[in-house]
Amino acid sequence: MSDALLTARAVDVSPLADAQRLVAPALQLVERQIEQSTSSAVQLVPEVARHLVDSGGKRIRPTLSLLVCRLAGGHAEDDVELAAATELFHNASLLHDDVVDRGHVRRGVPAAPRVYGNSASVLVGDFLMARALKLVVEHGSRHLLEHLCSTITSMAEGEVLQLVRSGRMTLNMPGYEQIISGKTAGLFSWCCRAGACQAGAKESQVEAAARLGKFFGMAFQVTDDVLDYTSGPERSGKDLANDLQQGKVTLPLLFACERDSSLFECVEELARGEPGPEQCLHIVERVIASDAIDRSMEMARDFCGKVSEELGSFAGGPESEVIERLTAHLLERVS
Repeated sequence: MSDALLTARAVDVSPLADAQRLVAPALQLVERQIEQSTSSAVQLVPEVARHLVDSGGKRIRPTLSLLVCRLAGGHAEDDVELAAATELFHNASLLHDDVVDRGHVRRGVPAAPRVYGNSASVLVGDFLMARALKLVVEHGSRHLLEHLCSTITSMAEGEVLQLVRSGRMTLNMPGYEQIISGKTAGLFSWCCRAGACQAGAKESQVEAAARLGKFFGMAFQVTDDVLDYTSGPERSGKDLANDLQQGKVTLPLLFACERDSSLFECVEELARGEPGPEQCLHIVERVIASDAIDRSMEMARDFCGKVSEELGSFAGGPESEVIERLTAHLLERVS
């Protein structure tokens, strides 16, 4: 990412921009590390990687990791390599996701498989994961490496579980939470664990940081699921009802089907054939007309409240305040 883009962020007044100003010097180093880690003598590798990395990602995971490092009494600069690793892992997972999901748009631009093909996207995703692992091996601990391996395993299992249950209304709330805990919340949890570990925090604080990240990630995913029904590419960076088109049963749809059992048949019919825009729009309208969005947001608020509880394990200060605001912003971005 260019210095110009980072400068543009610095004048932003959003909660994320406030958070990034607090760790700006370290975040600059993270960007440099990401640039180094995406370099390769094979020209297509950095081309595919930078297509995604430079397309407007918010860097929320490395920002959170740096903040937690400071929150736990450390220096953000001590967490640069592991913060960069979280972003590399995240982008690797997005490259793989866009192949599996056949996505058209990512961060407001054509998804990498649409530009470079599936093979290049999968292979460059593998490359980014390898580079991220290298950073963790060189700069982290065995404890962090073991937790990262568990996180990657859970991410894969979450994606496979979602694939297996695609379009099937057998998914229930425990199953949904298992999916989002694996595919989204796990990496948020690890990035916060890494920040606390790099600060030399005591074990109880490391575990509190990991829980904080998990709850933040759960709230993040729930609100992202809501956005799938309420906003299009210009706001979310993805197609409207992208998850629905891929047969993914997310929280708003689960809640809507609880109230309207006839939606079961509509969703399963959608999954059996090639989904058309009219079918998707019909389901979207029925979900929005129900109380599913409100109920989903209530669950997101519960997760945000748990983030606040975990912050109580640390001394107060600007880091705690910006994490609180960043958490609240997850709810605000839907309104």
